[in-house]
Amino acid sequence: MLPLTWQDRDGGLFCDLSDAGEGAGTFLAVRPHSEPDYWRPVCVLAPGEEEREVGDGVLGREHAQDTVVKYAIQVLARTHGLSTAPREADADDPWPMRTLARLWAELASGPGASGRG
Repeated sequence: MLPLTWQDRDGGLFCDLSDAGEGAGTFLAVRPHSEPDYWRPVCVLAPGEEEREVGDGVLGREHAQDTVVKYAIQVLARTHGLSTAPREADADDPWPMRTLARLWAELASGPGASGRG
């Protein structure tokens, strides 16, 4: 199971949620907002769905990252009938379970930790 990593992209940050060929096209991103110091947290949490914007701008890039990660945990858990509780997952667990575990690990890494833009 690969850890989540944020990559610089188009002035913001991008995090691919696909894993072992599953979840293709799913991602988290924070993009610059028209207001200085504000960021647009966006995501796609199911293959083929429209991009979702979480709120109308969040002050601070790290706060925007945490916002979209927490949102993704809630939506993926609800969509797949899973608990939002922190978890670990095995490599043979279904993609939603692995992804929730990866998202929780991302939150635990905290702002400024390795892999966080």
